[in-house]
Amino acid sequence: AGKTTLLKTLVGELEADLGTVSLGHQVSLGYYAQEHEGIVKGRNVLEHMRDVSAEPDQYLRSLLGMFGLHGEIVFQDASTLSGGEKTKLALTMLVAGHHNLLLLDEPTNNLDPASTEAVGDMLSRWPGTIVAVSHDRAFVETLQPTHCLQLPGERFTHWKEEYLDEVSLR
Repeated sequence: AGKTTLLKTLVGELEADLGTVSLGHQVSLGYYAQEHEGIVKGRNVLEHMRDVSAEPDQYLRSLLGMFGLHGEIVFQDASTLSGGEKTKLALTMLVAGHHNLLLLDEPTNNLDPASTEAVGDMLSRWPGTIVAVSHDRAFVETLQPTHCLQLPGERFTHWKEEYLDEVSLR
């Protein structure tokens, strides 16, 4: 239906077929791609966090803990993390980057139900704008969306609870 293509176009990885993409004044965009491209072999979890934030290590470790990454895992080579742990790291890096717009492409694919709930809860309290592609009904419900772009059909509208029935069908 073009969901990932749309996100990649918004982030500038792909050229728009029609029209242009321009971000508003002082928009800082963070992008979560499904493949964890930003996680580099040979660098530990805390080093990855330092790449995106100048905050003290104590703050970064606290933020990692909110996403379920705590203790000695912060010193582990990030490339050796499980798929779910890489997802948590990538999402934590986005939040630490102080972006005010997050584009999330299937952020719950590698997460267990408890982690999906925790990440959804954390993101639902985040003060910026989130554009999320997800087939996870509970995650979408937790985010409490205000608008919806239905693909295919290219229909942008205010969110209605009845759309939850369509989330897992797509």
